[in-house]
Amino acid sequence: MFLNVRAAGLLAVGVVSVAARATTTLTIRSTTDVCGDVDDTLVVPGLFGIKHTFGRIDKCICQSQIPTLLKTDPVILKAVAFAGESTVKKALSDMLNASKDHQKCVYPDNADPVCASGTPCGFKCKNGFTASPDKHPIDCLCKFPHKVCNGVCGSFKACPSGKPFRRDALRKRDFCGEGLTACGIFGHSSFSREAWECIDTATDLESCGGCAFPLDAFSPFGLDCTAIPGVADVSCVAGACVVRRCAPGFVTSDDGTFCVASQSMLQQDVASGFD
Repeated sequence: MFLNVRAAGLLAVGVVSVAARATTTLTIRSTTDVCGDVDDTLVVPGLFGIKHTFGRIDKCICQSQIPTLLKTDPVILKAVAFAGESTVKKALSDMLNASKDHQKCVYPDNADPVCASGTPCGFKCKNGFTASPDKHPIDCLCKFPHKVCNGVCGSFKACPSGKPFRRDALRKRDFCGEGLTACGIFGHSSFSREAWECIDTATDLESCGGCAFPLDAFSPFGLDCTAIPGVADVSCVAGACVVRRCAPGFVTSDDGTFCVASQSMLQQDVASGFD
């Protein structure tokens, strides 16, 4: 969708060129996310479907930020250690979708999502771009006399061309085409723009359901199915890890997404604690 904002009210002949330079095009990207204020108890299923509680989640979260919470939030980390990332990710997604004020958010280019209580769809501009309008912004603009050079808004005397397909994540996504996702490569910073590849996240074993190494905050985050603890045979089916067989001492979870220690292994661990 494009919104054209044209300078008006020319006061005299001779200011036409200034008005023309003031003409700005607002381009709203169709990148979306779901965000909302979550205030509920985290409950996840364990072995044999028995539900366990791990504490209260009271914060504004976005769907795209859940992978980060799985690795940083103390309450969520305990749940992950017990039930695995896939199960906890689903529980958090259900909590978000059940929240009363959750919204579908649309972000402009050159913006990072900022989820805050009461304003779940907030964002902040980056790369030198400025939020516009000042109140209730909907876009990030590069305002005159600044200009865009290789994805950065600033004052440039010249703008050398960047290397092919390394200018920004959006161009990479367009290059990959339908059915493929642009993802980073292990060992390279997702913000260095130095290494990336096109992946079929519906079937890729190491980037299942999204990127194991996302390009930016808007890239879908996936799982490395081979990294599931105790797994012996696993596949990526329709963007989800499907565990077919677990290593000795582990059994497949009820939903078939991870492996849990068997009763005999748990008893051995308890017994070893008394040695």
